[in-house]
Amino acid sequence: MITKNNAEIEISTELDISNAIRDFTNALVETAHYKNYESASDRFHNDKEAQKALQEYQAKARDLQTKQMFNMINQAEQKDLERLWMTFLGFKSVQDFFEAQEAFQSLCRDCAQVISDNCSLDYATSCGSSCCG
Repeated sequence: MITKNNAEIEISTELDISNAIRDFTNALVETAHYKNYESASDRFHNDKEAQKALQEYQAKARDLQTKQMFNMINQAEQKDLERLWMTFLGFKSVQDFFEAQEAFQSLCRDCAQVISDNCSLDYATSCGSSCCG
């Protein structure tokens, strides 16, 4: 009988936790932070010029990766890589995306702190690497 009661309590607790997670997730995706992030993400991914600039930067970075590991990259190569990165960062869609991403991550960190404070568990650390840092 005790085992049955424990099983019922465990099932009820799991259901309560699942419902709480669902409710939390639904509330999170309705926030202005999340909606702004999604909108900025769409604009960034649909900005063909920004995507081309990112691809050019990534291609150059891949080309120089081995040289960088052995600290053999010359100043001209480093400046070219930095120029490509700065060109990429110059797009409004990229700036908006990074700002929206940081704002949403900040909200997630705040949520993780509230969860941690209320369950006496360092939630962000317990979850490992995540959007929360």
